[in-house]
Amino acid sequence: MKLQLDDSRRLTGKGLLWDSPGAVIDAFVEGIDKQRVVDTWQHYVRQLLDAVGWDKENTTSRIFEDGVTVALSAPFDALYAACEVNEAAWQMTVEHLTGQSGDDNALAQVIATLRQMIADEVNPQLLALIAAAKAHQVPWLTDDDEFSLGFGQSCEVWSCDNLPELDEIQWHKYRSIPVAFITGTNGKSTSVRLASAMVAQSGLRCGVTSTDFIRVGEHIIDRGDYSGPGGARMLLRHPEVEVGLLEVARGGILRRGLPIEWVDCALITNVAEDHLGQYGINTLEALTETKFVVAKGVNEQGILVLNADDAGVVRFGALQNKRKCWFSIDADNPTLVEHLRQGGTACYVRDGMMVYHDSKGGQEVVAVKDVPMTFNGAARHNVQNALGAMGLAMALGLTVSDVAQALKAFRSDAADNPGRGNVFEVNGATVVMDFAHNEHSMAAIVATANNMPSTRKWLMLSAAGDRSDEDMRVMTAAGMRLNPDKMVAYDLPSYRRGREVGEIPRRIGEFAMACGLAGEKLLHCDGPVSGAQTILSELQPGDLALLLVLSERDEVVKLIEQAQRG
Repeated sequence: MKLQLDDSRRLTGKGLLWDSPGAVIDAFVEGIDKQRVVDTWQHYVRQLLDAVGWDKENTTSRIFEDGVTVALSAPFDALYAACEVNEAAWQMTVEHLTGQSGDDNALAQVIATLRQMIADEVNPQLLALIAAAKAHQVPWLTDDDEFSLGFGQSCEVWSCDNLPELDEIQWHKYRSIPVAFITGTNGKSTSVRLASAMVAQSGLRCGVTSTDFIRVGEHIIDRGDYSGPGGARMLLRHPEVEVGLLEVARGGILRRGLPIEWVDCALITNVAEDHLGQYGINTLEALTETKFVVAKGVNEQGILVLNADDAGVVRFGALQNKRKCWFSIDADNPTLVEHLRQGGTACYVRDGMMVYHDSKGGQEVVAVKDVPMTFNGAARHNVQNALGAMGLAMALGLTVSDVAQALKAFRSDAADNPGRGNVFEVNGATVVMDFAHNEHSMAAIVATANNMPSTRKWLMLSAAGDRSDEDMRVMTAAGMRLNPDKMVAYDLPSYRRGREVGEIPRRIGEFAMACGLAGEKLLHCDGPVSGAQTILSELQPGDLALLLVLSERDEVVKLIEQAQRG
């Protein structure tokens, strides 16, 4: 029998399981009926909730292929204590199912400890402020240290240890700003950057959170993964932000829930197999359901922008009771056609033109050939990204002119879209740099590269160590569709994540040779910089090099720029 706790954490926003704050546990279960495990946990967690005075709180669960997820709701001001309650109930469940005898004295001590933890953590004034903010329809944010009202210029922040009295607050002072969620497996960062260019074109100062940085206008506040609630709080409290674009990743949704309660619109770019096997998400369907959590945050008047070319998105999108804007590279896409027939909104390509279509009819926005990031339509995935960003921008109230000008100006280079489909000319050779890190994104960038003329082809790739061998195999197979004349497999020292030194490039090389690559065409390098140096030193006019750079991007760009200068 296996009853192994995998992760215990707080839930602070709307999530996959429900919309309540609380605590959640993921656990691996083998050799016993999973429903029996859930029922036993339910018995003990109910006992503890009653004992600590949380008899009105609720519970929920989810059974997945190799385990269970169990969760309880809790007051927002006592979520650390809620985790302790959940962990205690889980431990009692394990002891019961494995035949360990319980100790009444020990249980009494556990209950006493939990009660004290709750008493130490509770902050009734914080709960009162949150309730009042909701009643006044004023946006609020809170974390362990601070509470705030309003977004952008109207935002005011207090320490959680020194909160204002309710009768002191002038609620009319605090306002919201237009905010959007952007999620999906691939294209999130590109869509965020493109949509922010459209907002900037309108004259408003855009704030962006992403897996790369947090930025206000042209100023990068900090670099790193800011796709969770912490990044959203930092951005929306910034006094200069006038529009907020929040990249929302799968991990953030599962770890904490949505970063804020309500947004004006949300974009789902696509959903493909990626990061499966974490937090009990083992299938594409479960991953799609996770991505669609962003729909819970779209307000009643808001719009959900969805990819009609993605079968899973179409299936889950049909279940959403939200206003929708579908986008497709095919004007005759059945989902899109039916949506327009019913008076809906859509973005599509017809006769080489990107079109925005609403109740007033279709408006031609810009020719695909005039959008540099599409490479005259060769980068089909960037045509989709452009359409999705267009739908999002229009949902935020921008104009067709704003969208068109931004699309014409946005370039797939290291300045506008670093690391995503960047193209460089190096002494007569073409170098393409991208972040492709899964089968779906690899297939997209390889298809783009295959549409570019070349005499010889180079391929450089790697993978993070927490990717399964099967993930590496299918990604490598997608890369081999480039039919490279030479390939460099490189190590990722900072992302080995349990793999041995050299194991990642060795495995990738084996998978490449299984796809037909001759051994003499394969090179191994100890990192992306040395891999890029190797390729750049041997490039000849007419060559095409596809560099999949997963780390040290800035260093690789410097190498390419040095090679351009000779």
